[in-house]
Amino acid sequence: MIIENDVKSEEYIDEFILSPEELKEFDMEATFNNVLERIRKLKKARNVFINGYHLRLTPDYQPRLEAFTNNVSDKVGNAVEYKLDSEQEYNEFNYHLSKLYETMSKIEIAYINDCLLCNRSENSVKEKFNATRKTFEDAKNSSIARFALAFNIIEYK
Repeated sequence: MIIENDVKSEEYIDEFILSPEELKEFDMEATFNNVLERIRKLKKARNVFINGYHLRLTPDYQPRLEAFTNNVSDKVGNAVEYKLDSEQEYNEFNYHLSKLYETMSKIEIAYINDCLLCNRSENSVKEKFNATRKTFEDAKNSSIARFALAFNIIEYK
């Protein structure tokens, strides 16, 4: 029996949410402030560099880079400070963020995207994922630390 068009999307179960024990070495309050500052810069840069590469999420929280220009940077693998002062830095930041999102759980991505980027309430994310308070707090703290680690803005105790 031949089944046509029976394509299933892959789901991975190797989500590495950082545990409260693993987060103890970080100053989460200072790290959270660093993440908020980077998010503010990203929001401004998105409006300045409208022809760059923009990270967008599907309704299923899958990252997609969209470009409205032919300019391509191949220096993403190099050490970059992610200052977002130029279109190239903005594009590289979005590329790096898309790679980070590919390794995060959906609830971690939802916290960064929905709460920090789109200013939605934490309760809306909790309800969307039917998460308990503890599960949500663990995912929230993990997403903040992972974002900060990826962009080298983590603060240690």
